[in-house]
Amino acid sequence: PVFLGVLLNRMAPRQCKVAGTFSPVLGVIAGLLNIGASVTTCAGPIRASGFSLQFACIVLHTIGGIIGYQAAKAMKYEERLCRTLAIETAMKSSAFGYLVTSLHFGAFDARVPSAVSLIWMNILGAALSVYWKGRPA
Repeated sequence: PVFLGVLLNRMAPRQCKVAGTFSPVLGVIAGLLNIGASVTTCAGPIRASGFSLQFACIVLHTIGGIIGYQAAKAMKYEERLCRTLAIETAMKSSAFGYLVTSLHFGAFDARVPSAVSLIWMNILGAALSVYWKGRPA
């Protein structure tokens, strides 16, 4: 996706600028559909898992974001790049884990941690984006 985006921006910058006005909304819709599809297939086990699984997923994505930010800071990158790396590492996709467990493991509940992680990954990534949007880099 990154390579395709760079290529399209280089070949059709005007069209990419137009697409950029509505692509955030499409990203949110795609994220919601991804979460909805994952959560609805295992809603019961998610509820039964309780707070401990929720907490573990929150900590996982929070620590990922902190490590991404601090690693970039330690390498003396500019603030904007540090923030981008924090968001990207906080939002490492659990969709792949969900897909792998759905396809290759017989135990239905094996996909539950990835489904919960999908929820928190999107919430924390969005929260970081909103938090930093209003602050100068």
